Amino acid sequence: MQRMLRALATGGTAVALMLTAAGCGSGTVGDTTDGKTGGDKTASGKITVDTAQGKVSLDKPATKVVALEWTYTEELVALGVTPAGNADNKGYSTWITAKGAALPGKVTDVGDRNEPSLEKIRALQPDLIVIDNDRSKANLKQLQAIAPVLSFTYTTKPQLATMKKNFGELAKAVGKEDKAAEVTKQIDAKAADLKARLDKAGKGGLKYALAQGFTANGSASIRMLTDDAIAPQVLGLAGLKNGWKGQSDAWGMTTVGVEGLTKVEKDATFLYVAADNDNPFTGDLKDNPVWKGLDFVKKDKALPLDPGTWLFGGPLSAMHLLDETGKALKV
Repeated sequence: MQRMLRALATGGTAVALMLTAAGCGSGTVGDTTDGKTGGDKTASGKITVDTAQGKVSLDKPATKVVALEWTYTEELVALGVTPAGNADNKGYSTWITAKGAALPGKVTDVGDRNEPSLEKIRALQPDLIVIDNDRSKANLKQLQAIAPVLSFTYTTKPQLATMKKNFGELAKAVGKEDKAAEVTKQIDAKAADLKARLDKAGKGGLKYALAQGFTANGSASIRMLTDDAIAPQVLGLAGLKNGWKGQSDAWGMTTVGVEGLTKVEKDATFLYVAADNDNPFTGDLKDNPVWKGLDFVKKDKALPLDPGTWLFGGPLSAMHLLDETGKALKV
């Protein structure tokens, strides 16, 4: 479970409690289910997709896609495309609970995200593979020998704009650009709705701190989200203000122990994500004097979000974060 929590917190491999990254690329493909093609066209009629490995040329929109990173699996589902294969179905279903993001039952599990089964992927005969650029470097060439590969780097700043761009590029590859535009607009609409409800409740511009907690090596480990991370950028669309100013890693996080929480701005509401069976905020830290002395704890402003709120996901996860924040703030 500890291993899964580290994966949850990052969307990648946790090394020394730090994160890895997202996607990998090159390509050619098949027909769409609706007969439409998508994407930028070259003079030869091919689709051109921008990836972290450069431009990838596809003959037709892909219909049989294997995704080796949960964010891109989520995005395919959001586009109405059922992946042929996904890395770690159980992990995906445990940690990504956004409305509409559920993995269809017929998706083949191709193994761990860090060490997927090349044999299982090959057996699916995909016409496209989507993968995390940093994590894929060790087996990129083997994957490219199976099918065209799209790589995306999730952590490129600003992360929210990067997510939207990558989502649009993936949509090109599967002929679903119109659907991507529709889904992306829903993020802004949901944020505007939350902002209106916060304003009406007298909570407009509320200051918050967003954390993800879990147990590592027998003690509480807390990842605080800075404004460099996608989640605070999503909450910023609703007018919320981040009360955590710690130093950011590549993913926009600051990893701290309980003492580090004393640096949360005193008037901030503390929003957090933690697994039901590994919640340091209601478990190990419950009777900790430092925790009990924190301003947001004394004022009963430490509020849980759904444990399946994926803080490093795609558009459906972004909307889920907005929904969960609204529930936590009772608006």
